[in-house]
Amino acid sequence: MNSLILTLLAVFLTLSSTRSWSQNQNGFTHPGLLHSREDLNRMKEAFENKKEPIFTGFKALEESLYSKANYQMRGPFPEWGRAPNIRAGEARSDARAAYENALMWAVTGNKDHANKAIQIINAWAGSLKKVSGIDGVLAAGIQGVKFANAAEILRYTESGWSEEDAKKCEKWFMEAWYPTIEHYAYFANGNWETAALQTNMAIAVYCNDRELFESTVKYSIAGAGNGSIPHMIVYPSGQCQETTRAQHYAQLGIGLLSGATEIAWNQGVDLYGWDNNRLLKGYEYIAKYGLGEEVPYQHYLDRTGKYGLGGKHQNYTKISTVSRGNFYPIFERIQNHYTKRREIKSPYSSRVVKMKRPEGPTNDYVGLGTLTHWRNKVIKNESSRVPGPPAGLTHKNLEKGTKIEWVKSVDPVNCIDANHYELTRSLSPEGSYKTIATNIKDTKYIDEDIKKGTTYYYKIRAFNEMGASALSATLAACAGLPPSWKQSDVGEVKISGYSLFDGEKFTLEGAGKEIGGTDDSFHFAFVPMKKDSTITARIIRPMSSQWTSPGVMIRKNLDSDSPHASVLLLPHWSGALVSRSSKGAKTQILGSTELGETHVIKKNRLSTPYWIRIKKSRQTITGFLSADGNKWNEIGKIKLDFGDHYLVGLPACSQLDKVSTTVTYDSVVLQKDK
Repeated sequence: MNSLILTLLAVFLTLSSTRSWSQNQNGFTHPGLLHSREDLNRMKEAFENKKEPIFTGFKALEESLYSKANYQMRGPFPEWGRAPNIRAGEARSDARAAYENALMWAVTGNKDHANKAIQIINAWAGSLKKVSGIDGVLAAGIQGVKFANAAEILRYTESGWSEEDAKKCEKWFMEAWYPTIEHYAYFANGNWETAALQTNMAIAVYCNDRELFESTVKYSIAGAGNGSIPHMIVYPSGQCQETTRAQHYAQLGIGLLSGATEIAWNQGVDLYGWDNNRLLKGYEYIAKYGLGEEVPYQHYLDRTGKYGLGGKHQNYTKISTVSRGNFYPIFERIQNHYTKRREIKSPYSSRVVKMKRPEGPTNDYVGLGTLTHWRNKVIKNESSRVPGPPAGLTHKNLEKGTKIEWVKSVDPVNCIDANHYELTRSLSPEGSYKTIATNIKDTKYIDEDIKKGTTYYYKIRAFNEMGASALSATLAACAGLPPSWKQSDVGEVKISGYSLFDGEKFTLEGAGKEIGGTDDSFHFAFVPMKKDSTITARIIRPMSSQWTSPGVMIRKNLDSDSPHASVLLLPHWSGALVSRSSKGAKTQILGSTELGETHVIKKNRLSTPYWIRIKKSRQTITGFLSADGNKWNEIGKIKLDFGDHYLVGLPACSQLDKVSTTVTYDSVVLQKDK
């Protein structure tokens, strides 16, 4: 009888283990934020057997004041925020206590810790309605990931947390946290954005939201602001955007970024390896400099156009010695990933790890990497699970077709890449998808069988010897621009621009010194016109720089000194009708309106979408602004003769020589007079 029971128990445990890593219908694996099922089991086994160095890492957790089962909550409150500080300390403490108690429960099996974490989360989920303040994005991004990881652990262990409360927590994350971090922080240094990035990704996985996960991975590799990987690690040398500001800020930014890459990895998406392991290069650069060695330095102007040589503020123009040699608890995660999972050397990060082990917890970082991320070298035999669904889908238009790219899929436990991909396509998002390419070995494909001006919808599946992943989220991509639309740089630009359309919105990337003076330089998406017309658009996020002048424009031709009339949002932030009345004349502002605090918060941040319109009726050009697309305010008019032919469209101008800007428009309507 005992033998039969043991046999049945072994079968049950095997089946449970299988279910623990199988993908749900949305392609997610749980637990799957910073800690997978395998991670939790590894920590628990090391704790029980006092295996080093994990056990020493556990002691660092155990000694924390916030990991105690008798921790006294300091909240909850309906609102907390930073700048102004509203219960920021209380929220920070309770977020940390929720996470550390959840981790203590997972490692020790002591239900008192589970009960404490449940108490904290349920209390805050029943009270908090928003995270506010000028620094709200940073604050929410740092603390939200702790609440999310606590919830993930509790939900997918035998903690006693009800599924009803776990569902309420989904709603809480989406309604109280996500609105603050949804649009990242295009106006700020990179650590703001990487804070938002990690929590957006955590919320996406916890809520099983494939579309949000896709947009977050995509932002990681192609985001407009300073927090995306190429804008955080700005050169192949590993130099980071905040290297010139202070070394603790550089570590904060890249440390929070690695939180996002770890969550993606546990979902089978290899952001760690993107662009030839660019994240590792950033870590190695910071570690090497902090260890007292010299590193290469190049001048860099950040995506906001504020910080760096040639920027609007002219500061941060050399590598900073501030906090040099002070290392924070961010290196264990990276070092163990690259050296143990991928067998890639990380000499400088490894030296820092040996110096600082064990990593403890802190207020800004999750920390505790010695406990949570130390591992033995992964033995790569064969995959034991299907790869994660492809993510981070982007497109670029080439002469011969549409180029689709994505982030590599992996089996995250055995650390084996997908061996091939399958690409499907449809003419509508919910339509029938036809396979157009199989056995794709790379993470890119050029679709040449397209019709210019047509919007296509793509989904991708990854394969290994265990089978196929779930389908990716949908990528919408127009082959070129919509019918009649064209694109061109105007005037002298140092960085070539481009325009993309996804069936709903235009995304323009453009450099150029200005739309103004006696000649212009910018990127332009436009339609050639003969008769009178009206163009309406909504300026939405992302918009990577507050120096950008987005708007709508009527222009005689593509000459840099061409006559034009435009409705632009000018820094910082007013809507204006601006015009050059004749070839080579100086541009004048004819009428302007301040947008007001409803739409602009402090530090010159455009906080809401805004509507713009320009109308040509014979020789009369009229400009309009609207806060909602319904009530329109006329801001000025001018008489100009554009002749029988003119151009109407959307501009993107960074007003900077060394950096381009991202501008996004939706609800674009071009009305042509009959």
